[in-house]
Amino acid sequence: MIDKLFRRTSQQIVELEQELEKLLAIDTKDTTEKMKWPLYQRIEKIIDLIAVRRNRRQFIVNNLITDIGEMEEHVKKSNPK
Repeated sequence: MIDKLFRRTSQQIVELEQELEKLLAIDTKDTTEKMKWPLYQRIEKIIDLIAVRRNRRQFIVNNLITDIGEMEEHVKKSNPK
């Protein structure tokens, strides 16, 4: 289950980064400031989403995987062969 969470989060990051690259590649030199504002807002939102997803992925690595290792160790000690 945790590996699925990690992979899903990683895939979301990749998709957001691809979307961000497309937005950053848009030529805006002939665009009015009024028209640029929604683009800037969308770019900021994507950057925020990437940061949230990266934090989530790091949480999975730091906490959940460690917790599973501790649970497995506890089970091994509780059920000696």
